[in-house]
Formats: sequence, C-alpha cells, structure tokens
Amino acid sequence: MGGLKLVLLAAGKGVRMRPLTETRPKPLLPVLGEPMICRHVRELATRVQPDEVIVVVSYLKDAMEEAVRRCYEGRVTIVDQGEERGTGDAIRVAIEASGPSKYLIVYSDLFLSGRAYDVISKMRPYTVLTAEASEPWNYGVVTVRDGRLLRVVEKPPREQVSSNLVYSGALAVEYEFLDFLRKIKPSPRGELEVTDALNELAGKADVNIATIGQEDWLDVGRPWDYLLANRLALRDAVARGGARVRGEVHSTAFMGEGVIVEEGAEVGPYTVIEGPAYIGPGVRVGPSSHIRPETILLSGSKVGYAVEVKASVLMENARAPHFNYVGDSVIGEDVNLGAGTITANLRFDHGTIKVEVKGERVDTGLTKLGAIMGGHSQTGINVSLMPGVKVGSYAVIFPGCVVYRDVREREVYRC
Repeated sequence: MGGLKLVLLAAGKGVRMRPLTETRPKPLLPVLGEPMICRHVRELATRVQPDEVIVVVSYLKDAMEEAVRRCYEGRVTIVDQGEERGTGDAIRVAIEASGPSKYLIVYSDLFLSGRAYDVISKMRPYTVLTAEASEPWNYGVVTVRDGRLLRVVEKPPREQVSSNLVYSGALAVEYEFLDFLRKIKPSPRGELEVTDALNELAGKADVNIATIGQEDWLDVGRPWDYLLANRLALRDAVARGGARVRGEVHSTAFMGEGVIVEEGAEVGPYTVIEGPAYIGPGVRVGPSSHIRPETILLSGSKVGYAVEVKASVLMENARAPHFNYVGDSVIGEDVNLGAGTITANLRFDHGTIKVEVKGERVDTGLTKLGAIMGGHSQTGINVSLMPGVKVGSYAVIFPGCVVYRDVREREVYRC
C-alpha cells in the first residue's frame, strides 16, 4: 500500500494506570512480554507496509523512542506533542510534521486482537473503527446511518446513551483532515478532541464505519484492564496456534493444553501448569509450583517452591519465591514477595471489587481481583493484601501486615 503512514498516539502520563505507569509509559507496558506499542507496530507494519511510522510522545519520550526503534527497523519519526492537549492535537502535530499522505492512526494504549488488526489494515480514508462496549458512556458513542458516520458524542451522560457502539481508537484519513483538526475548540474537558473534527468531517463527506467485536479490543486505561488485556492476548495467541514448548520442562511436571513456554525458561520437578498460560524467556518455575489458567509470567520472573499463581501477571524479574498465593493480580517488575505473602482476590460477600482511581472509588465489575503492585516494591513475610489494593512502586511493606488500603509510591508501610 503506497503512500501510507502509520501514526501511533503514545503521549499521556497514564495517571489512571498507576502504580504500573510510575516506572514506564503506558504504551510500554508488556502484553505477553511485548510492549503494547511494539505489538501494534509489528502487527500493522506487517499488514500495511507503511512508508513511515510516526509516534507521538510526551511523557518519558526518550524511553518511548528507544523502545520503538528497537522493535521496528523501518523508518521511524518521533514527534513530541509538548503539552498534552488531547487526541485532536496529537494527530494534528503528527500530520503537520509529516506532510501530504494517507494516514492510518491507532491509539497505542489499546489491546487489539488479530482479527482487529486485519480489519484496521483494510481501512481506507475516510474510515473510523467502531466496536460494541459494555460501558459506552466512557467512550465516544457513535451514531450511524446506512454504514456512514453521523456523529460521535464524547463520554455522554449515562442516561443519555442510546447505543453501545463506540469509536474504538483507529481511523484512516487523508492529509486534508488537517484542516478540520486546526479548527476544533477545547471540549468541556479542556481537550482538543479528534471526535469534534470527525463530526465536522461527517457533515461534509462520507465517513465509513469499520466494526470489530467487543472481544476484539480493550481500552487499557486502568490497572485491571492491563490484567484483562494479557488474558485476551493469551487466548488470541493460543487460538492462532501459538501454543509451544521451547524451554526445559522436567519429566515429572504436568503441562496442560494451551501452554506457551519460551526459550530459556525452566519448569522444575512436580510442577503443574494448567493452560492457557504463558511462561516467558528466562522464567524459573518450581519445584512443586501450581500455575493455574490465564497466568502470564514475563521474562526473568520466578515462581518458587509451594507457590500458587492464578490468572495473574508477574512482570519482568518479579519473584514469588516460596509459600505464596497470587490470584488475579499484577505484580510489577522486580517486585519481591516475602515468604507467606498472599493476595486476597474475593470479598466475603462475593460482591464486585472497587479500586481507587484518581481519588475516586471505581467499581471494576470484577468479583475476582487481587493486588496491583508497582515496580521494585517488596513485602516482608506473611503479608496479606486485600482485594483491589494498589501498592506503589518502590514501596516496602513490613512483615505480618494485613493491607486494607492503597500504599503510596516509596512508602514504608508499618502495621
């Protein structure tokens, strides 16, 4: 496809994703061991062969540039948005920096399935990607007539939502879209929203709709979304024939179906791994460990003796060395769990679990959710983390504590 440039929007501080974004930008959070933005570049560049990949950055931009150049060998242009003024402004600076072309624009903080990438790669200007959402009021709700976009209403009041079809973070435009982007005014949220430019465009030209399923995408905006994104990616990888064993597995270990064991991983004696599960490169599991379905162990992590991990992500070099239970949790990079540390993942009343996000208690809709631990934090022996608790990066929790509240970044928590 000649004359096409791929734009990835990767600015923003990811405040709602803390503590996971205290140590890295949100687009660099790994999904099955691969940064989200690199997953987008790999999947889309293979399909559309762009003339150029343009990445719009702001927060920790040096780390972003290094990661993208490491994962893509083609032509890459890094554009600094400067002040974060919204998606419309981010797209404007990308197009202004690059000049006349066709543009395929994708938000980098999304999970997208293989089917979604297939659909996006076939989009031609002007087209927007839509999908059904369980909470459409959190997104841009789309009105469609005869397969064409009529209007997008950004985050409408819940009682005014009449459709669950939403704009889902990808669009194909011509260079002339720049004229509409330059005219938009700040929204009530104080941002320059690309949806305002799309509404103006839809009044003057046909804007086509491409649609994917609700299971094909996820806006990774909050810590539990990151957990769900890894689960969806694991299911997608296994469904596409990705189950494989390349590491060393002891003869006494049990391996279920749909297990991925990467090169350099070691699975020790009497370990049980139920699939689907992902065991990354350099991971050590066992002896006598139990890895339950939908567990993702990223590179260099360790699950030691008599440890059970269920539907959780252990990020790079995280360690659960002995007598731990980790359930429905995210354990950040280089975290060390003291012996006997457990994560509680179920309320006594079996109700949905609430998590504090930007000072507000948010209902996750999940009945199973454990702890979210930021990078380089650690617990002493016999620590219990209650459902939905967040632990900031570099925090230390003293032995024997039962943690009912969030722990701040670098806090020393004594009980």
